[in-house]
Amino acid sequence: MRDVDDSRNVAKELSSQILDAIDLKGKTSEPGPGVSPCEEDPKHQYQIRHPWSLWGLPEQDMERSMERLKDELPKHGWKVASYGRDKSVAKNLELIAESTKFKFSVNITFMDKRRSSKETAARSGKTSGIMVDLVSACFRVPDGKSVDQY
Repeated sequence: MRDVDDSRNVAKELSSQILDAIDLKGKTSEPGPGVSPCEEDPKHQYQIRHPWSLWGLPEQDMERSMERLKDELPKHGWKVASYGRDKSVAKNLELIAESTKFKFSVNITFMDKRRSSKETAARSGKTSGIMVDLVSACFRVPDGKSVDQY
C-alpha cells in the first residue's frame, strides 16, 4: 500500500540515481513519472511508469556508461537480472534490474545507431541514445482513497 504521490517521488529519486550512475551530461527527455491503473483493480491499484532517454553524446561514452551502470546499480540496492545484447536485429546493449526495496524494475537500452543499417538510420533520422523504462509493481492506494491521477 502506498500513496500515489509517494510512489511518484520514489520514481523520481530512482531515475535521478540511474542518471547519476550513467554519469553523462547530454540531452534528456522531460516528462516525469506517470500513473496507470492495474487491471486487477483499476479503482484502487496503480502502477508508476517513468520512461525517459538520454542522447546527444558520443556512442563510445554511452556504451561505457552501460558498463558503469552494471557495476554501480548494485551498490544502490539494485539487482541486475540481465546484461547483454537484446534480441533485436541491431543487438542493442540492454540492462534489466530490480529494486526489491522499492518494488521497481528498470529496463535500460543503449540504442546504437552504428548498429543499424545506413538505410534505416537515414530513413528514421535515428540518433543514438540510452532509453530508460522505470516501472513499479502494482500498489494499492490507502483505504478510503481511489486512483484518480491517470
